[in-house]
Amino acid sequence: MTRVIQALTVGLLLAVTAGCTASRSVDAWRDGWTLEQKGESTLALRKYTDATSRLGKYTGAMLNRIRLMSAVPERRADAQELLDKLVKSEASDARVAAFAAMWALWQGDVPLARTRLAAGALKADDQEDTVAAFHQAQLAVLMAEKQWQSAWQEAKALAPMTPQDHLRMATLAWNVGDWQRAEELVPQALDGKEKWLLQALLAARRDQWPQTQQVLARLEGDAVTPLVLALRAQAALHANPPDLATGLRDASEAAKRDPADPLVTEVWGAAQLYAKQPQLARDLLAGLTVRGAGWSAWYNLGIAHLRLGDLPAAAQAFAMAAQRCPGCGAAVKNRDVLARMGVGQ
Repeated sequence: MTRVIQALTVGLLLAVTAGCTASRSVDAWRDGWTLEQKGESTLALRKYTDATSRLGKYTGAMLNRIRLMSAVPERRADAQELLDKLVKSEASDARVAAFAAMWALWQGDVPLARTRLAAGALKADDQEDTVAAFHQAQLAVLMAEKQWQSAWQEAKALAPMTPQDHLRMATLAWNVGDWQRAEELVPQALDGKEKWLLQALLAARRDQWPQTQQVLARLEGDAVTPLVLALRAQAALHANPPDLATGLRDASEAAKRDPADPLVTEVWGAAQLYAKQPQLARDLLAGLTVRGAGWSAWYNLGIAHLRLGDLPAAAQAFAMAAQRCPGCGAAVKNRDVLARMGVGQ
């Protein structure tokens, strides 16, 4: 009987010791979170480290520890090592899968992000923040893969909470052509070059060229992509009076840097019309329409054919433009004028 009592006593002591360790880990995690909200990142990192040293499988604290370490350039390699170890042991944990997927996206490795996410799965008892993080990671991976329609379906189930969420969903709305939703989301989106580009795209779509120029002026350095150059060229060519020198310069630079981009090609082709080079405009725009293009490319192609005296080709181009945009008055008018002349029938 005495031996049994001793065995139970030892067992109970071990259980209490483990419980105390877990409790202290939770306390350290909570202290770390409180410090982080106050902006005390260094002290918060110490608390998260303390929490994980007391209870090695404290996943939440470990993820927070890795996140804060990654913000320090000289500690990113250590953060990567910790994450790799965590993925090996806890890959199926939805929190780990979501975090690791976003980390891979941060490093520009989309296939790895898909692999990391696919390894995880939500459980019935996962907390709301875990569920939200997992779905946000799914959305981010789909967007990185440019699976816009699938991403949009995923996004519809999510309520944007943060400025980053609003930015992601505004970008997605733009890419699926939901202009109204994009307009609603952009004002609340995270401020920065991605938001400014979206604002410029939306303003250009409304033909608000002074506003487009104003927003684009905020983009500098590596943010001046071929797309930005193309938008600047459009704004310059639509100025009153048109700024032909700036438009041609920016359109030319955009075409040199990304000749395969459809919008860049379209703007470069339109610039040739301003430069009185209709043959070059025709060649550029005809190649673009073969690959598939919107109404404006077809319309400008029609103008190029008109200036070259090819009325049947112009009539066909204006008809294609009007078909794609029945509300675009210039395309419809030119189509109808040529039809009344008996061209293209």
